[in-house]
Amino acid sequence: MLPTDWFKPFTPVLARLSDSRVRQFWDDNHLLGKQMVADAREPQPHPDCCEQAGALWDVAAVYPRGTTWTSRLPPAVFLNGPIVDFEAALQDKLTAVLNQ
Repeated sequence: MLPTDWFKPFTPVLARLSDSRVRQFWDDNHLLGKQMVADAREPQPHPDCCEQAGALWDVAAVYPRGTTWTSRLPPAVFLNGPIVDFEAALQDKLTAVLNQ
């Protein structure tokens, strides 16, 4: 993790993703990142990086339309990071999911 990942992001950072469908969370204890590792299963792709101390960080996850999160996270159709390295692939997957 980067030193900047230990502090809540400021408004300009959060404003980078302004689409109303985007949900951004500050997970101070990395609970979601740990849950994403614990619940990973086929057919979800395995991320190329970003696992540290049993938690995922700096990843983007895309889920199919209508996906419901229950006590176990559903498999994502896209899961990779660091986000800056996969912007084009993320955009392609978002476009595909939105056009379904």
